[in-house]
Amino acid sequence: MRTPDGQSERLLERLNQQLRFTREIINAIPTPVFYKDRVGHYIGCNRAFELFFGLTQQELISRSMRGLNPMQSSELQEERDKGCLLTNQSCRYEARLINAEGREVDVIVTKAPYLSDKGKSGGIVGTFTDITERKQSENILQQMQGQIIQQEKLASIGQLAAGVAHEINNPMGFITSNLTSLGKYAARLDEYIAALLQSLGSCPHHPGMAEIDALRQKLKVDYIISDVCELVNECLDGATRVRRIVQDLKSFSRLDQTECCRTNLNEALETTINIAWNELKYIATLERDYGDIEEVVCYPQQLNQVFLNLLVNAAQAMETQGKIIVRTWGDKECVFVSVTDTGKGMPEEVRQRIFEPFFTTKEAGKGTGLGLSISADIVRKHGGKMTVESQVGVGTTFIVMLPVKSPVQHVVNEV
Repeated sequence: MRTPDGQSERLLERLNQQLRFTREIINAIPTPVFYKDRVGHYIGCNRAFELFFGLTQQELISRSMRGLNPMQSSELQEERDKGCLLTNQSCRYEARLINAEGREVDVIVTKAPYLSDKGKSGGIVGTFTDITERKQSENILQQMQGQIIQQEKLASIGQLAAGVAHEINNPMGFITSNLTSLGKYAARLDEYIAALLQSLGSCPHHPGMAEIDALRQKLKVDYIISDVCELVNECLDGATRVRRIVQDLKSFSRLDQTECCRTNLNEALETTINIAWNELKYIATLERDYGDIEEVVCYPQQLNQVFLNLLVNAAQAMETQGKIIVRTWGDKECVFVSVTDTGKGMPEEVRQRIFEPFFTTKEAGKGTGLGLSISADIVRKHGGKMTVESQVGVGTTFIVMLPVKSPVQHVVNEV
C-alpha cells in the first residue's frame, strides 16, 4: 500500500472534518432524522431519533422498521419505501409510533430517496414530526363542532316539539271540557229517563205502555244508559293521558331552563319515559324500581337528554323482545340512576371506547357516535360520572352517579 503524500493527507483530513461537520449538523436538527439502505435496514440516525426511541445509533444499525413500529404493518412501511425508491420521489404520511417512554405518538413521516456514489438510489432518508398535540386539538375541535351541531339539532327539535305540544294542547282543552260537560249531561238524562220510567211504571194500563217497552228494548236504552257514562269516562282518561304527554313534551323541550333547580330524578325519568314510550313499547317491557332519593341541583332538560339517550340505546340493543329496567337509589350525598337492558351486550374492546366522540357501532347514517359522549360530558359537568357494565349475550347497564349538591350552579349552560 502506497503511503499518501502530504497533499493527500490534507485532503483526507478535510474530508474527515467535513464528515464530522455534517454529522454535527444532522445531530443539531431537533426532529428525528434517519437513513436506511435499499433493503430497509437502518444505517444511521441523529441524536433526536436516538432519544425518541431510547436506542443508540450502534443499537439501531441493521435493524428494520419491523422492530421499531409495532403500531403499523411492516409490510406497509416496506411498500412505501419501495415506492420512494422506484419513483425516485419523496412521500409523506401520518403514522403512530411508540417512544422510549412507551407512549403512543402521532407523527407525520417524510421520506425521500438518496443517490449512491454510482448515481443509483442508495436508500431512504427520512424524518418525522410529532403532531400529537395538534391531533388532540383537532379532535377536541371536531368534538366541539359535533356537539354544536347536535345542540342545534336538539334546539330545532325542541322548538318543533314545543310548537306541536302547544297546537295539541289547545284542542285538547276544549275536548276535555266538552267531555266533562257531556258526562254531566248524560248523568242528568239518565236521572230524567229513570224518573219517566218510574212514572210510567205506576200506570201499567197506559195505552202506549207496550209500544214504549218494545221500543226501549229495540233501541237498547238500558244498555246505552249504563254504557254512555263509561264511554265518557274512558274518553276523559284518554284526553288526560294526551294532556300529560303534551305537558311532558313541553317540559322536556324547554329551551329557557338556563338556571339550576332542584329536581326529583324519579319525576324526570317518568317524563322522559313518556316521551320515549313509542320507541320502547313494541321492543321491551319496562320495569321501574324507584328509590326514595334526594332532589338534585341540575339542569333538568340536559339530564332528560341523557336519560332519553340511554333508554333509546337500550331499545336499539334489543335483537328480540327483551326487558329494560330503570332503577334509582342513593343517599344524602349522591343519587344513582341505572338503565339495564337484556340486549346483545358489548365486547370489552367496544365497552372501553363507548364514550369516545364519534365512536359508533351502528351502520353508516344511523348514528353520529356523539350521543353517549355528550351524555357523559353533561353528567361530568354536573359533577357526576357515567359508567357502563356489559356482557355479550346478556345485556348492558349504564349507571349515572350525580352528587346531590352539584357544582353545576357554577357552570354556564355549555353543553
